Amino acid sequence: MPSRVIAPFLLATAGFVFAGACENARESEVAGWSLEEDLRLTATPEQEFGRVGAVAADADDNIYVLDVIAQQVYVFDSLGTYSHSIGRQGEGPGELSDARGVGVDAGNRIWIPDMTRRRVSVFERDGAFVASIPRHGYASSGIWDRPAGANDAYADWMLRFPNEDAGSLAEVQQFPIVLRWNGEVGGPIEVDSFPPLEYTHETAQIGGREAPRVYFAGRTLSALDGQGAFWFAHSREYRLYKRSLEGDTLLVVELDAEPAAVAEADVQAVQDYFAMRPSRYAEDYINSLPAQKPIVLVLFADGDGNVFAMPETSDVEGGTVVDAFGPDGAYWGRAVLPQPVNAPLLRSMPAYATSRYLILSGVDVAGRPYVVRLGITRPT
Repeated sequence: MPSRVIAPFLLATAGFVFAGACENARESEVAGWSLEEDLRLTATPEQEFGRVGAVAADADDNIYVLDVIAQQVYVFDSLGTYSHSIGRQGEGPGELSDARGVGVDAGNRIWIPDMTRRRVSVFERDGAFVASIPRHGYASSGIWDRPAGANDAYADWMLRFPNEDAGSLAEVQQFPIVLRWNGEVGGPIEVDSFPPLEYTHETAQIGGREAPRVYFAGRTLSALDGQGAFWFAHSREYRLYKRSLEGDTLLVVELDAEPAAVAEADVQAVQDYFAMRPSRYAEDYINSLPAQKPIVLVLFADGDGNVFAMPETSDVEGGTVVDAFGPDGAYWGRAVLPQPVNAPLLRSMPAYATSRYLILSGVDVAGRPYVVRLGITRPT
């Protein structure tokens, strides 16, 4: 597949001002890779998953599944056997009301951000509550991500309108907020705010006001790579930026891709959705559907600095393949998923990566959420 790496030699801390030479991307020294499913989770012994909001794993390959309906994190061992849950629904210490993510630190503690309560709840992996940390940032939206390398820090992605008075959704800015904590209850918390990313979200007139265009809309994707840098992209382009936490653009990777059209079947899927969940704004949402789908559906990274992207193009169905790139932008190639992993209208797809496997969450044909672990194989 034609691919390019743009190596910037003029770096900027704000925006994407750079100049570089475009050349053929260097292929990975060990070309090619594949995925094999080795585990599938659908429920705890008591209940099926309600809606999976995030997935993660720890150093012992225990799997953590956030159910945003139950507001609990379910814990499974490396063989897929259910162990216990972490947190419970509520507003008190150790309780969750609007949990959106789950992270695991170097000591296998579990960090769960609660957007409404503007805090992060920290638990031991056996479920014991450790502490609540105030959630610093510029807005009440965002998601907790991966540890930032050996410093055992965390990135909280926050959004802010460039013009607070205007409050336009057409263009906002995304700030990575990195938090460092010494692990002691009541101990000091160090917070660093880094230069903003440009963040765009397509909008439409919904109910007479500007609102996010939910279905097949373009958006900014980002992923911290665990090595002190993060990757981001706008989903309408297959162009991945790697940026340091100091704000420098380190490299840009491109793949040639043509967007897929929003077909009649896609329109029907949205209509079917609103038939099951009636809304007075349903017609507005249907009329606001774009002509083309985003190219990059999901962007996620592992702790070794590798980044993974799931594309949907004119010749690739969404949820069927994953592209992988090394820390230097070298293209591993494209792996076909053993079975397609689909999300409702492909609005979101929780994903997690390690050097040995990927964890993805999808929804089956009956609408039931599941989590699948896929082992990574690379030729030697």
